[in-house]
Amino acid sequence: MENKNKKIISILGDSISTFAGYTPAGAVFYDDWRQRETGVADPGATWWMQVIEGLGGVLGVNNSYSGSTVSCGLLTSGTSLRRLETLGAEGDPDIILVSMGANDWGFGIHPQEFEREYRRMLQRLRRLYPDSTIYCATILRGQPVPEDEMFFNVDSVISPNIYSDIIRRTAADEGCLVADLAAHHMEYETIDGVHPNKEGMKLIACLWLKELKED
Repeated sequence: MENKNKKIISILGDSISTFAGYTPAGAVFYDDWRQRETGVADPGATWWMQVIEGLGGVLGVNNSYSGSTVSCGLLTSGTSLRRLETLGAEGDPDIILVSMGANDWGFGIHPQEFEREYRRMLQRLRRLYPDSTIYCATILRGQPVPEDEMFFNVDSVISPNIYSDIIRRTAADEGCLVADLAAHHMEYETIDGVHPNKEGMKLIACLWLKELKED
């Protein structure tokens, strides 16, 4: 009964949004070992749980896959109906937080393909959950680390600003809202240039909450 009147918030993301026991078991970055390494040792330390608690909501479903892109048409892609349909497994969400696109940038997916597939993802979400409020995050960069510790060479690919611009434009076109994390021009603490540690998660959560509470 306590959660009856709380907003259901579901998450669609990549590795930064995973956590063992809460996201699909096949592709979890924050497993037991990574939890110890990063200090993200419980779900309350993740960016998404901090945001849910900050909004006074309750978790619906977190369908986040490590390494997943919006593009490529895979079962793990952001456009996958199987993934999108699971977001309502605990009841249609009141709010959906989309944190996707960093891997499309990191893997050098062509911007035109990214825009086409990001639009397809949002159109499918709108059809499945017409009453949900959908927030789309722009791409926030992590603090760099020594080159031999980098997860991938983020300096060798197209500027993330191009992908963030696509997210802003496409979200507006499809009736979704933007959590413009990139507009704050901040970098979160990481263990490898990409994946946040405990302090990095706090910063990401703070920026999300700032964006959501300003709407």
